[in-house]
Amino acid sequence: MNQKEFISKEDITQNYDLDGRQTDYYSNAGKYLGLIDTGRDPLTGQTGCFLTTKGKQVFNLNLIDRQKEFVRLIISHKVFKKTLKLYLDNGEMPNKETIVEIMKHSKLYNVGSDTTYFRRASTIIGWTNWIINQTEE
Repeated sequence: MNQKEFISKEDITQNYDLDGRQTDYYSNAGKYLGLIDTGRDPLTGQTGCFLTTKGKQVFNLNLIDRQKEFVRLIISHKVFKKTLKLYLDNGEMPNKETIVEIMKHSKLYNVGSDTTYFRRASTIIGWTNWIINQTEE
């Protein structure tokens, strides 16, 4: 990893006008989709992010193809695919309780409480709405 490919968490927070929690959210989302990884810069010792090989491929695409690839990556995960299917079948977003049940049946990792399930259900709703909005543009 060289310095040009690496961006520290501090730089992400400052350059993109995020707070630390938002930086963590977006870096975790990128990791979940296989687009970024986190680590320490060997030169500075700072913690930060760098694009994976897949991430470099995706970010070299034109905007339309990149958006399509984001959709493909998101719905490659069972929870998002099932939520989107329910949305399309019923013409409306499933409620959080239904999404939590989908998550519980999908054996998600690092979810220890119902509070976490419901917080993640909000993310699933947000990402699913983003996918739907892409089809409407």
